[in-house]
Amino acid sequence: AYNELAASTVSPEQEAQLGAQAFQQIKGETPQLRSPQAQARVQRIASRIVPASGSSIPFSEWEVVVFDSDEVNAFALPGGHIGVYRGILDIAKSDDEIATVMGHEVGHVTARHAAQRIGTSQFAELGTALFGAGAQAYGLPTQMIGLLGAGVQYGLILPYTRNQELEADSLGLRYMAQAAYNPEAAVTFWQAMQANAGADGAPAFLSTHPSGEQRIAQIEAMLPEVMPLYQQAAS
Repeated sequence: AYNELAASTVSPEQEAQLGAQAFQQIKGETPQLRSPQAQARVQRIASRIVPASGSSIPFSEWEVVVFDSDEVNAFALPGGHIGVYRGILDIAKSDDEIATVMGHEVGHVTARHAAQRIGTSQFAELGTALFGAGAQAYGLPTQMIGLLGAGVQYGLILPYTRNQELEADSLGLRYMAQAAYNPEAAVTFWQAMQANAGADGAPAFLSTHPSGEQRIAQIEAMLPEVMPLYQQAAS
């Protein structure tokens, strides 16, 4: 169950510790894309999105990796970690559309959505399971799957609530605008995601990130508010 009050009982330091451990595990199990160009491109976009988010962690301490998988997926973890899958780069063609994805994921982190979903006792159990010698490569507890959000498919993934999704959209739209990426690209990105789902079946990203008219309508409604931010940042 979601615990909307749990963020006050889970410290940012605890979140960061779990995020770092989870990212190390993902890197150990998922190959990184052997494309310096793709890695540099995503790094460059993140280097603008992260400062725009007001993150307390300087971008120099963030770790951003493109994974070599055709999954249409991306995620961010507490403590300064971003993972992007090759599959999503095939859909998010422009830097603006990639910024849509990254802004959304960083929004989940800055809003502390993971912490909202883990109670204190669950967090203690998760730490024991994660750091104990018995942790299994593909047997992470469901609480960790919740922390991963839209991360690698380790089995059951607990999705963010619709309100958390819409909040991440809203935050991400503002971040990309302030980073001088065109917020109008968020509309075309989500439309492309819907088209991809219709053609090939729902990608993993959509399974944990509900799309639809509500999402696109909210983005379109916010454009008059965020376009001036983009125009100012881009000038």
